[in-house]
Amino acid sequence: MSGKGYQISLERDELHNYLGGYLPKGAIIYLEGPYSSGKSVLCQRFTYGLLKNLHTVTYISTELTVREFIEQMYSLDFPIASPLLSGSLLYIPVYPLIYKLKPRTDFFKKLLTAHHLYQRDVLVIDTFSSLVENSLKAKEGAFKYLSFLKRLAALGKTIILTVDNDELANPLLLDPFKSASTVYLTLTSREIGGSITKVIKINRYCTAENPIEDTVGFKVSPGVGIIIEITAVG
Repeated sequence: MSGKGYQISLERDELHNYLGGYLPKGAIIYLEGPYSSGKSVLCQRFTYGLLKNLHTVTYISTELTVREFIEQMYSLDFPIASPLLSGSLLYIPVYPLIYKLKPRTDFFKKLLTAHHLYQRDVLVIDTFSSLVENSLKAKEGAFKYLSFLKRLAALGKTIILTVDNDELANPLLLDPFKSASTVYLTLTSREIGGSITKVIKINRYCTAENPIEDTVGFKVSPGVGIIIEITAVG
């Protein structure tokens, strides 16, 4: 275990080798991309790698129920039953609730007061833009929550925020989070040779002790997880 980061290594895909070996400890990771660009799959891969390296994770999702999340993880050969039962993984689905109720405008307040969400090493909010789109009426709210996240980071917690700008009427409201991030990644999808390849562009990756690639290509394979495509980007 690196003293500066949370290990995400898995022998099967070596993704960690392209991202400096680990996720920085005490960091805000801003993961941006349109729908179906691979944000959730990458977060799921990070989560499984963290758990396999004995770290703990809270995962908030606006897309999948608990059952769907478990099925998705197992379809990628990311077995997570034991971490869920032991409490090293806390999964919180939001999507099934927010469309049964009127739009919520107080998610920042809820996030600020839900202290149990921040007890683990890493917090994943997927998709952050969907969760707070009705709360971002002014930059003041964004700065208040950003300040809170910075305090968590100072305590060694790492926070992963996934963002789809198409979900926001004014994407500029999330610029403070992007500017303050330790790691800023952009995801896109490309059709190469008749198949879809996901591409990670590393815009910023601070505090890395090892070399970082500018771009990383990968494919998603059922029963395998992700497969690094070394020649897919140039």
